[in-house]
Amino acid sequence: MNISTSWLREWISPVVTDEILAEQLTMAGLEVDGIETVAPAFSKVVVGHVVSCEKHPDADKLNLCQVDVGEAETVQIICGAKNVRTGLKVMAALVGAKLPGDFKIKKAKLRGVESFGMICSESELGISDSSEGIAELDSQAIIGQNVREYLDLDDHIIELDITPNRGDCFSVLGVAREVSANYNMAFVMPDIEITAFGKSSVATSVSNTRACPKYLTRSIKGIDNTVQTPQWMADKLKRSGQATHSPVVDVTNYVLMELGQPMHAFDLDKIQGDIQVRNAKSGETVDLLNDSTVKLTDDTLVITDAKSVLAIAGVMGGEASSTQTTTTDILLESAFFEPVSIAGKARNYGLHTESSLRFERGVDFNITELALDRAAQLVLEICGGEASEITKSVDESVLPKLEPITITQEKIQKILGFELDSSWIEEKFINLDFEISDKTSHSWTIIPPSFRFDIRIPADLIEELARLYGYDKLPVQKLSLDANINVIKEAQIDKYDVMQALVSRGYQEVITYSFISEKYQDLINPLAKKITLTNPISADMSTMRSSLWAGLLQTVESNQRRGHTDARFFEIGLCFDGVKADEQSNKLAGIVSGNRFNAQWSSELQPLDFFDAKADLESLLSFTSATFDFEAAEHPALQKGQSAKISLNGEQVGWIGALSPTVQKELSLSKCYLYEVDLNAILAGKIAKYESFSSYQQAQRDIALVVDQATPVAALTQSINELKQAHFVGVSLFDVYSGEHIESGKKSVALSLTYQSLEATLADDEVNTKVDEVLALMKDKFSATLR
Repeated sequence: MNISTSWLREWISPVVTDEILAEQLTMAGLEVDGIETVAPAFSKVVVGHVVSCEKHPDADKLNLCQVDVGEAETVQIICGAKNVRTGLKVMAALVGAKLPGDFKIKKAKLRGVESFGMICSESELGISDSSEGIAELDSQAIIGQNVREYLDLDDHIIELDITPNRGDCFSVLGVAREVSANYNMAFVMPDIEITAFGKSSVATSVSNTRACPKYLTRSIKGIDNTVQTPQWMADKLKRSGQATHSPVVDVTNYVLMELGQPMHAFDLDKIQGDIQVRNAKSGETVDLLNDSTVKLTDDTLVITDAKSVLAIAGVMGGEASSTQTTTTDILLESAFFEPVSIAGKARNYGLHTESSLRFERGVDFNITELALDRAAQLVLEICGGEASEITKSVDESVLPKLEPITITQEKIQKILGFELDSSWIEEKFINLDFEISDKTSHSWTIIPPSFRFDIRIPADLIEELARLYGYDKLPVQKLSLDANINVIKEAQIDKYDVMQALVSRGYQEVITYSFISEKYQDLINPLAKKITLTNPISADMSTMRSSLWAGLLQTVESNQRRGHTDARFFEIGLCFDGVKADEQSNKLAGIVSGNRFNAQWSSELQPLDFFDAKADLESLLSFTSATFDFEAAEHPALQKGQSAKISLNGEQVGWIGALSPTVQKELSLSKCYLYEVDLNAILAGKIAKYESFSSYQQAQRDIALVVDQATPVAALTQSINELKQAHFVGVSLFDVYSGEHIESGKKSVALSLTYQSLEATLADDEVNTKVDEVLALMKDKFSATLR
């Protein structure tokens, strides 16, 4: 938000420079992003009056002007502007003036005629970026007055970066309160007086009082909306970043910036019947002031008359009921909309307005009537007319409750680390408009004001005291810590080791949002419980993820759009099956795509496959020394025939497989392989134990078994391991074959068996006996035959 220091100083003016004032605001918690002058430095530019204007005798495009600049004689100035004319009040730069860009005004001759100055445009003085012709000043401007003084060009604009919790500071009034609290000065409110005549011809009603507890209107008839907005108001609006429109619209914007109360003005003649505040009917439409037409949803609060929607409550008005220069009768609206009911509505329709910005953060519900009086006062002063009494629709039972908060000196000292003087504490609470409803020698019960939606607990009050004391002045205290060192199980595997293992295999870690689009959720797991956000940042971040695959797929998609087709990414993060703590789990997921190795001259490119991803995952699972089972199964996001569920001790802990061709086509991706497992399953290791190693030779036997095509190799190796043969070291697969010389529906699985004794070299007979045991088991359990 931009605020003019000149406007602020009309309310409160501490004896400090604007720069020091801006610095103090920053230290008090209202961060100042910058402070700029309204216009660059220039000198000897005064208000002039064009007494006469004649054509230059030797130049058709030049005018010979006699300009009264408040001196004994008029000054002759040659001007080429098309809009210069007799009787105009102008900005005249005299001989010796210094303009922006180090441009000096000297006496000059143009086509043989002397010129003793320059009539300036706004852009030539740096007041605006561009301008057509010279500046035309108000006819009441005092001749000879310094232009910097007349236009208040020594004013500064402070740009404030206001945090979402301080909605009360989006106005001159809000910032004045902060300055008042910091400098122990009272601020001066403008005098607001209005004479009302009779009741408004339009009645109002509110059907959803929870969303709109307070709705006030007032009609003003007989206005002249063709008059010019006063220059003082136009300047203040312009310096606050607001464009000027018609006087009525400018007044509502002015009250918005001055008091922080969003308002709207309807053309009274365009309202059919009475005003009703209600929720929209699904499918209703409204043409807005920004020339867009939106289709409304039934959770949107709207302002309507008997026939149509007039405005989206707290966001933007409709074009059909807007005021024009021909408008003579208006209906002013001032309301309090509950922040949650307005939150996100503007974004849902692709809008962002000054009104929604304030209502979403919370507007003072006790200022609505004052703002309506102020707006009516200004309209009557500028446009004339006659104002009615205020029509009120108020439901006190649903207005925010100002709950008392008790705070103690002990609590303050514990949080801040030092003791504050009790009288200073009370003084600051009073300066902040906090009501002290009760107090003792060491405690206070505070009722926060209606404009402070961020004050709810004792910690909020302590924060207020800290920032007013000055964060830069808080004494440095040595920290004391009650050490509570958590016991880590020796068997626990460090997450960092898991991450480093993946990095060593060529992976890169990614960190993605926990919010995904509904589209991704439906593609990855349409059967999962869908947790949607009430007020999402955007439509692409509306659902809490139930899987890490969404973020990984988006990362691969983004990389492939930029030509990076070889990808190995992993992520560790929370996934959500619900909002409760026990419905959230940490998972590890990975994705691979592209080629196995970088391109090189000595070999062809080899695309990654299912077993590359499986090998990477198994390298992690090997940390645990537990036995994980891979069993063919179907998953909505994975390709049939190339997917498996992962189990530990009979409980499913993850999935692995190739991305489904349907999902692959939808996302325009190349072939990808993914896996995801519960992180706890990987981190639960076993305590390492020492085992003697043998100095004797290993004995290896290779066997080729013919089994059914559907028999998993894992089942064969698991059965061999479960034999628990003496001197058995391990079994490994080295070949799978099906085709010629193998019966249809069968496959040949070649296994290598390894045996080793700690006491002696095993004899062939001993080894062969053990191999025969294995073959017998394979025949009995899997009907396997030796090839």
